[in-house]
Amino acid sequence: MGDPKFPRKKYETPSHPWEAERIRREKEILHKYGLRNKREIWRAETFLRRIREQARRLLAMAGEEQAEKEKERLLKRLARLGILPENASLDDVLALTVEDILARRLQTLVYLHGLAKTPKQARQFIVHGHIAVMEGR
Repeated sequence: MGDPKFPRKKYETPSHPWEAERIRREKEILHKYGLRNKREIWRAETFLRRIREQARRLLAMAGEEQAEKEKERLLKRLARLGILPENASLDDVLALTVEDILARRLQTLVYLHGLAKTPKQARQFIVHGHIAVMEGR
């Protein structure tokens, strides 16, 4: 189970730290989405990598009853998170990008809906408690 004081890392770092193309791409994403550091990009990339891995495994197991159940669960989860529409397929999961994941963050949505002038200001509003998510009943 593990000690709650030491949570498990939720991201994987790049295998090679000094790739010019990757660094440039990450810098653009940092600026576009107003992220604090590259760890936030790596967390989204790791989440996407795991989802895509699961989709590839399910495509390989096509036809089995257990695979169909897992496929439905995966697609429902991604639809609930707002990443994919309700009628999506596993091919849609494989077509996802990191930007699709980052576009669903509260910070990005606050900025895109015009509640903040910049993504960094949106982040500040959220941290200061001016923006909050209320559960619907």
